[in-house]
Amino acid sequence: MTTTELEKVIKDRLGAAGLADCLDERQDQYLEFPDGFFAEVVLRDGSRLPDAQRVLKGVKEDLGRRGTELSGLVRALWEVVAVRPAPPESGAFPRFIVNLRSGSRDCIVTVDVTGLAFAGILNAYRGGNLREYGNDQNTALVGIVTEFVRLELSYGGESSWDPLLRPQLELNDSALQYLMIHSPAKAG
Repeated sequence: MTTTELEKVIKDRLGAAGLADCLDERQDQYLEFPDGFFAEVVLRDGSRLPDAQRVLKGVKEDLGRRGTELSGLVRALWEVVAVRPAPPESGAFPRFIVNLRSGSRDCIVTVDVTGLAFAGILNAYRGGNLREYGNDQNTALVGIVTEFVRLELSYGGESSWDPLLRPQLELNDSALQYLMIHSPAKAG
């Protein structure tokens, strides 16, 4: 079996299950390794994840009976719909509530900003380095959190983040430094 043949088998089964219209084929991956194959199926509608996971599991079982190993994952593409500060807790650093959407499925996650990251954001804002995120400190903070969540959602493969399984993120100093180097203003 080749990766092209594997891709056809999986896509045919997904199509038979009524999932062809929600696939994002630009982000799917089909890879061959010495000990078998890896498949990443990407959906534009998170409400269809269980159906696609069943299909991939069925393909894996069928190939396993023929001596071919398949590992893989099904993930959804999520968009950030809204970011808002969570009610403050005594002595805690900022926490944000983030609403995500994938097709007809919504998901709510939280992002905790660590002390070092929070101090870094405040210092960078005061230094004029975060103006691309907003005209005031709070808007800039929401912008940074939004950008951080988008970055986490952009990873594919084994390093992809599933907000349904892990609905909490932490924005730490390392992530903040990465964002500041790759901010929207730096890209333009």
